Amino acid sequence: MDTILFLDDDEDRHRAFKSRIRSLGYLSKYQMIYAYNARFAIEMLEKHEGVIVQAFLDHDLSEEDQMSKVGAVTKVPTGMTVVDRIVNMSEPPANIIVHSLNPDAAEEMVKRLVETRRISVSWVPFTVLLTRLR
Repeated sequence: MDTILFLDDDEDRHRAFKSRIRSLGYLSKYQMIYAYNARFAIEMLEKHEGVIVQAFLDHDLSEEDQMSKVGAVTKVPTGMTVVDRIVNMSEPPANIIVHSLNPDAAEEMVKRLVETRRISVSWVPFTVLLTRLR
């Protein structure tokens, strides 16, 4: 079964995303993987390589790292760490949506994915993401 990965550290966002995909009937079509940190997301990407068809990625993955600058030292690994792993995968997810509210980091995540792998990627801030899911 095709799989979707959702990465975010915020429990409220996880609840909202789960509710939306349930209402759209995704659960009968896809296996869902919910990650709260970069390490687990990378582990799942490696374990399910070629099966994860879509990924939703946040950048700032802890309260202390909100709006962190690209390349700055952070308390925990960011979504950029996940992007760096994806660009080196043999079979990366075909579609990635960056949903970070950090515009500079989101822009860089998209840029790295498009330039390196030509992966279908877009930036949809989480505040509008749920309304765009169909």
